[in-house]
Amino acid sequence: MPKLGRTFWICLSLVVITVALFWPLTTCQFVNFDDPDYVYQNPYVSPGLTLQNLSWALRASYASNWHPLTWVSHMIDCDMFGLEPAGHHLTNVLFHAANAALLFLLLRKMTGATWRSAFVAALFAWHPLHVESVAWVSERKDVLSAFFFFLTIWAYVEYTKSNLLRQEHSGGQEVSGLKSKVEAQQPDVQVSSFKFQGRHRGVRTLCCSDSSFVWYFLALFLFALGLMSKPMLVTTPFVLLLLDFWPLGRFQPATFNIQLSTVFRLFREKLPFFALAVLDCMMTVHAQRPDAMASLDALPVPSRIANALVSYVLYLWKTVWPQNLAVLYPYSHEWTFWTAVGAGLLLLAISAAALWQARRRPYVTVGWFWFLGTLVPVIGLVQVGMHSMADRYTYIPLIGIFIMAVWGTMDSPLPAAKRGEGQGEGSVISFWGLASAAVLVTLTICTHAQLRYWHDSVTLWSRAIEVIPNNLRAEYNLGVALRERGDSQEAISHYLKATQIRPDRVEARGGLPILAHQNLGVLLARQANWTEAETHFRAVLKEKPDDWEARGNLAGCLEVEGRFEEAIKEFRTALQGAPDIPDMWRRFANTLLKTGRSTEAEKAYRQAVKLNPSGVLELNDLAWFLATDPHPELRNGAEAITLAQRACELTAGTQPRCLGTLDAAYAEAGRFSEAIDTAQQAQKLALEQGQNGLAALAAERLELYRAGKPYRQH
Repeated sequence: MPKLGRTFWICLSLVVITVALFWPLTTCQFVNFDDPDYVYQNPYVSPGLTLQNLSWALRASYASNWHPLTWVSHMIDCDMFGLEPAGHHLTNVLFHAANAALLFLLLRKMTGATWRSAFVAALFAWHPLHVESVAWVSERKDVLSAFFFFLTIWAYVEYTKSNLLRQEHSGGQEVSGLKSKVEAQQPDVQVSSFKFQGRHRGVRTLCCSDSSFVWYFLALFLFALGLMSKPMLVTTPFVLLLLDFWPLGRFQPATFNIQLSTVFRLFREKLPFFALAVLDCMMTVHAQRPDAMASLDALPVPSRIANALVSYVLYLWKTVWPQNLAVLYPYSHEWTFWTAVGAGLLLLAISAAALWQARRRPYVTVGWFWFLGTLVPVIGLVQVGMHSMADRYTYIPLIGIFIMAVWGTMDSPLPAAKRGEGQGEGSVISFWGLASAAVLVTLTICTHAQLRYWHDSVTLWSRAIEVIPNNLRAEYNLGVALRERGDSQEAISHYLKATQIRPDRVEARGGLPILAHQNLGVLLARQANWTEAETHFRAVLKEKPDDWEARGNLAGCLEVEGRFEEAIKEFRTALQGAPDIPDMWRRFANTLLKTGRSTEAEKAYRQAVKLNPSGVLELNDLAWFLATDPHPELRNGAEAITLAQRACELTAGTQPRCLGTLDAAYAEAGRFSEAIDTAQQAQKLALEQGQNGLAALAAERLELYRAGKPYRQH
């Protein structure tokens, strides 16, 4: 088969199999972990791409990140698919498939090794550790930044091809090193398929054109786009330096006779890339301070270093044995000193071995330090969030491990392949062919299984708890998901578990125990379990006395329990701290009214309506007060009619309570025939809706109206 044809079919196979493998994601929902902030509850993203929203994307550090291109991609999805999750998932899948094809083409371009490149790309595309980056809509930043990462390297490789020799007689190590490898056709050293042309004084030279500058600035531009997708790409300049070593061969790995001038030139060549990386680091730190980043008090330096060392080893283990994967690995404990030392010694030993192999197997050196280096921004030395590690962080770093594994395996002394004449890579047969197929089939099975856990929030967090018990974030988020699904009793169970888990120093920053107590109190109050609800609201206030919502909820519990004076005291305290909450003013007025403080209640009702002129409850309660209060100097039938009519308009006449207020307002104004007609409507509607209590009250008012008497609040 011609090479071009083989390359095409490999690319097509990678894309088709990857899309087919991840296609079940199109039936998945959004999850309640970042997806609300990133997509369906974001007021700038959900309306789609507009000039105003584009301006916001360029300026925003929303969700503790600066990645405008990611925001724009979500806006475009909202334009195309609305808030249906299937389209958003499909975009991630297509980017992932494109990344697999790009990785294959890029490795083949640099090394000339077709099947090795294909195997690395397949490992990248079908490994379970990469499910999170694709299945999670909010992780669009992973697949999008990787897309520009690969394009950046592609443009950089083109630049090196056109700029490797600018003068025929430079005679530098760069040329001699590449020349020796190409002419010797070393089977264990794959080099890029650069085109050589002509001879001059017996030395082959490379084509050089003015296009080198175009390719360089294109690489720089694509790198900038990648940084605008996810700041994790700040290590890209170091990756380019590794690629200079292998497989581009811009200095000699064979002898290590490296001139300082060559190293300095290669580093200087990357200075604009480093400048962009530093700028992006500054913007990211600015976006993440102070809410997202853990302080040294919350997480001391020794703990960070220990977690980083152990996380490196765990990433390696999960690469080999990808089981018990979860969306969140919390800082549930601190690693012991000897565990951290053991992990550090293991990493040091592998690093030393990788350097020792640099002469004979440069791909080992490059692959290992690719893995180590690209994980540095997210390894936890600068702690963001409450996780100790994350599967999504391996999306680009694992490429280094895959290169090590594939090239190292194929170059092993085992009878893996028959070498073709004059080729660095022969046709794969028997043992390695079957072994490779077995590995890929196993990975696809594991990936398919892992995809199921991303179907919805309940499934996702249930799995997280199964993998890591006593998971505070998972218990809380599962409670939220169950509550949204209408399963209040199960939600209460998981909120309660969340309140019983002792948070560590990192988790405590997120205030999850406080939120769990708050939500638990609200659900218990809805079930009329006022005593327990009061307990949880007081637990919130113990940790956060200025939580005015919790204080208002506590006041509501006290009011229902008949402890009116205590409730009024709590309402006053809450309204001093948060005077702009209309519903709290309305509930405060209701409580005042129960203690006979009608004058003060009227002021509170009017303040509620002032803050929310279109609030149905606020309009209705003030209208009811003006129509039924026993103090004649406070009643105002005409105003009550206006307010009640407005409430009925806002509810399209479908609420019997609002109709009941309107009939009382008509009666206060002496318009008894209209009061009777409206009360009959309210009674009929209440019966249709099964609200028998409201129907009975409407019947009671009807008797008064027929007797020519208005209704008075007792």
